[in-house]
Amino acid sequence: MRSVAGLTMVSRVLGFGRDVVMASLLGASAISDAFFLAWLIPNLMRRLFGEGAFAAALIPVFIDAREKGDEPKARRLVSAATTRLALLLIGLIAVGEVLIALGLNYAQVEDPGWPRLHRALASSTMALELARVLLPYLIFICLAGVLGGALNALDRFTIPAVAPIILNLVWIAGLAAGALLYSDALSRVYVLVWALVGAGVLQFAIHLLACHRAELPVAPRWRTDPALMKRVRSLFFSLALGLTVFQLNVLFDSLIAYAFVAEGGVTALYYGNRLIQLPIGVLGVALSTVVFPQLARLAKREDFSGLGRVLDQGIRIGLYVSLPAAVGLAVLYEPIVDVLFGHGQFDADSVRRTGRVLLCLTPAVTAACVTPVLARAFYAEEETRVPVYVSVGCVLVNLTLNLILVTPLGEVGLALSTSVSQCLNLLLLAVFSRRRRTRREDAPRTGETFRGLIAFSGLALAMGITAYGVHRVLPGPDVVRLSVAVALGVALYLGGSRIFGIRELSLLLSRGR
Repeated sequence: MRSVAGLTMVSRVLGFGRDVVMASLLGASAISDAFFLAWLIPNLMRRLFGEGAFAAALIPVFIDAREKGDEPKARRLVSAATTRLALLLIGLIAVGEVLIALGLNYAQVEDPGWPRLHRALASSTMALELARVLLPYLIFICLAGVLGGALNALDRFTIPAVAPIILNLVWIAGLAAGALLYSDALSRVYVLVWALVGAGVLQFAIHLLACHRAELPVAPRWRTDPALMKRVRSLFFSLALGLTVFQLNVLFDSLIAYAFVAEGGVTALYYGNRLIQLPIGVLGVALSTVVFPQLARLAKREDFSGLGRVLDQGIRIGLYVSLPAAVGLAVLYEPIVDVLFGHGQFDADSVRRTGRVLLCLTPAVTAACVTPVLARAFYAEEETRVPVYVSVGCVLVNLTLNLILVTPLGEVGLALSTSVSQCLNLLLLAVFSRRRRTRREDAPRTGETFRGLIAFSGLALAMGITAYGVHRVLPGPDVVRLSVAVALGVALYLGGSRIFGIRELSLLLSRGR
């Protein structure tokens, strides 16, 4: 897990670098709102068809075939799955391009038959234009995600963790090129979106090469074992909503913000989500990425006792690493946003709005780090109904709260809705997981987890109080005060963990898996 988390940390740091440059060049404007809305589409599709649902459906079936000693059949399955997915994505992209073209043409009609639709399309012209350029990116990033899942099943985690670094490097290069070539923000954004399409090609290419080096050659192939492909399809349709709940919430938030919130609302939500994605991406994604193949292997061997131990350990590690991150973001939300983004076109009002969004999103950090571990325990056993039903309910809760809170609270209400739905998702999955394990006489170690939760919370609270106090009393530039406060807070949390013998710290620092 450490290598995956380390590479993900590099990616997230580069991601923050690109966001700082974006905020400085574009601020919180109509152009930035349009870009971030258009960018949500590839992200949602990536989670649906890439390393999210489709990869999660493929990995258990792929591992099962290998566990039974049928290596050629497993390899053919990966090639056939990627070929069929590629054809599906090409069709979706073609349909999307046609629909966007029709929408843009209808927005130019002077006497429309549906005035409300016409107004909505006319106000979204910029986002539609950018989405039209970004659509081809889908095929490359989704195929890269599926191949990354196959590599993870082979215990090869490096290339899938390196791919986001490439995206961020190309993103930064695209911003720099746009700034050098053009003075207006819109032209710079067009340079960026074309660069992102190129980044997708690069990410797919390195995954393809890595698969060949891992003796998993991927080539166009349609035919494979029908029973295996049927299992993949069945799992995919069951997993699709369950693994995209967070992205669906973000999409609904952004669409509602674009329609009902003042200019800059989508941008504030984007940067707030980006900040909580640092701990979620570095810690939560790394943890679930490493744990999932282990859970799948144990499930195929019907070693449910071992599966339960790995699951309990994963939950405690998720709590240990996410609680201090959530507390730290909550107590230092405004200085964090100010230091990172408060430059250039990103004015004081943009800092204030983004900071309030970040504060309201902090409860989602722990939920989003622990929930994937619980969900993947269900998926490893090919039990998909519970996570899907829970996800459907949470998406509906989020959407309902969005519509209730957006008018009085603006983007802050949308952030609160996301946190409530994420925490509810975690709570319900934990309840159903406990019931499932109790029925087969493998009750989770709730007492041990609860004691760990109390210890982690106490240390995180002490860390938060220390970081907040240091930032308030320390003189000097904001960036120095924030850096010292964060460093002392982290040192207190890790030092306290060592003093009190927190086992999760030793597990994270050990070389063993």
